[in-house]
Amino acid sequence: MKKWMIGLAAVMMLAACSQEEEQTSSDELPQMVEVEISVPEDAVPGEETVLQAEVTQGGEVVEDANEVLFEIWDDAAGTESERVEGTHTENGVYEVAYTFEESVYTVQAHTTARDMHVMPKTQFHVGEPTDEQIAAAEENVENQESSHMGGDEEHDEAASHGDSHEDEEEHDGH
Repeated sequence: MKKWMIGLAAVMMLAACSQEEEQTSSDELPQMVEVEISVPEDAVPGEETVLQAEVTQGGEVVEDANEVLFEIWDDAAGTESERVEGTHTENGVYEVAYTFEESVYTVQAHTTARDMHVMPKTQFHVGEPTDEQIAAAEENVENQESSHMGGDEEHDEAASHGDSHEDEEEHDGH
C-alpha cells in the first residue's frame, strides 16, 4: 500500500511540473512576423517588374501567410493606390508582377500571418523621374492613406475625407 501511495505522489508531482512548464511557455509572447520588401533597382518603365516580400518569424520562413497584399502608389502623380494580391513562390517569398511607368512609387506589403498584421513600405524610382516628379512625390507621400485598413470602404472613404460627425458638429457651431 505504501508503494502505491509513493507512486501516486510521484505521478502527481510530475503532472504539476509538466503543467507549470506549459503555462510558462504559453505565457511567452510569439516573435514578430517580419517582412522585407524587395524592389529591383533597375525597373524599366513600361515593362513588367516583379516585387517580392520575404516573410519570416524568428528567423524562419513563413509559407502559410493568410494574406500578402501589395499596395502601390504613384507618388509623383498623387493617384489612388492599387492593390494586388501576392502569390507564395517558395521559402517564404511572396511576389507580384506589376508594370510601372517612369515615376516615384511606394509599395506597402500588407501581411497577415500567424495572428499578426504588419505593413512595411518602401519608396523607389522607376526609370529616371524628373526633378518635378521627385518634388511632387515628396509632397504626396505625406498624404498617402492606405485603402486596405479595416476593410470598410465606406468608413475608410469618410475617414480619408474628414467626413465625421464630430467635424460636422464643429462646423455647425455645436
